[in-house]
Amino acid sequence: MENQSHFRNIDELVRCINKEKDMLRATFGDRKTHSFTTELAMELVEYKRDRIQYLINYGVIHESGNFLELEEVYLRFFEDVLDVNEEINIASVKECIDSLKENIVYYQKETTDKRKYHYLSIVQRKLRDIGVRTIRNVIDLKRNVDTAYKQEPNYDIKIQKLRNLDEKRKSIRALMEACERLMEEDKAFFSFTSNPQMASTIADVRNDFTDAYYNLLSIETQIIEYIHLIEQQNLLIKKIRKLKYLRDQLTIKESTDIIPVVSRMNPVWMENRQYNRMRVSLEMLQSSEEMSALMRRVAEKEGIIRKSRTSALPLTEDELKENVSPLNEVNQQEVWRAFRAGSNDLFSFILSYDYKQERTIEQHAVLFCQLAVQHPNECRITDKYVTYENLEYPLIYAK
Repeated sequence: MENQSHFRNIDELVRCINKEKDMLRATFGDRKTHSFTTELAMELVEYKRDRIQYLINYGVIHESGNFLELEEVYLRFFEDVLDVNEEINIASVKECIDSLKENIVYYQKETTDKRKYHYLSIVQRKLRDIGVRTIRNVIDLKRNVDTAYKQEPNYDIKIQKLRNLDEKRKSIRALMEACERLMEEDKAFFSFTSNPQMASTIADVRNDFTDAYYNLLSIETQIIEYIHLIEQQNLLIKKIRKLKYLRDQLTIKESTDIIPVVSRMNPVWMENRQYNRMRVSLEMLQSSEEMSALMRRVAEKEGIIRKSRTSALPLTEDELKENVSPLNEVNQQEVWRAFRAGSNDLFSFILSYDYKQERTIEQHAVLFCQLAVQHPNECRITDKYVTYENLEYPLIYAK
């Protein structure tokens, strides 16, 4: 067998994945149907066979006939990172527990502080990994149980899948108990390592196990319910098939009492209950004493407490008087139309216009700028400037 090449560093690996990301994305998306052909891959790599061969040589993909598939290590990596793995990997948790036991023994037998800290770090990492993998396995188990019941068309396969998933549930629980038993038996190790990070990691793992226990109980109940429903459905199908057989043999009336039973049944028992909503008019709610009493009874039954309301004080004479506050606003369109009808320059017209109220020179300047900006095509701006109260402005006339 030829020796397979390997990436020399992370930079080379990342560069390869980034360069062939389109083909890897398509291959990963096709991981369930296994229909990603070499011809499709050639289109994605611009018909350069050497790029596909490079991925094959470095163990990223493998060729199976006329199809391409991701290698198992990269497939598991993408599924774990993207959290789309549907398989329940109990063996990995067991391996973590075995590795945890080994490194605890190494720590206890080691004499140098540096090496002891190395083994302690491995134990801490393995503990954290156990908690994460357990939670992920529980989530995958819940999803697989729902998928098996709702999407598997074959009843025999469906019930077998649920029973297998129940065995995996028991295995997850057994591994959790084994890990807790290990932490309890090696309590001296976990208590006297004098590492605050280790104490925090143990607390996190125990919290993960607590959540997992509650979810496993819910999954167990769900599996039992699903299996019961499947058995009831199978029994119903068997009865229906037997009735069909008797009907085809023209012996259903003599062999069964289906006719009297069906005649006693309500033919619309499977229909949804009809609700007719009638909206009451506001006039009836406001004027009818019967409706007021009915609403009070409904409010008491539903526990609705009406807050007491007090009448407002009557308005005083001063509050009833009409108070008019003039706004210091100007109708700019009216001012512009009056300006166009005259012959003065714009600023002189603004100064002499009757505003019905006093205005400051700053307000006149603002109005001058606004009218000039709003009507640029209707103004004739000259090069002559005039000064008024230290304010210099150009002479602007209407066209």
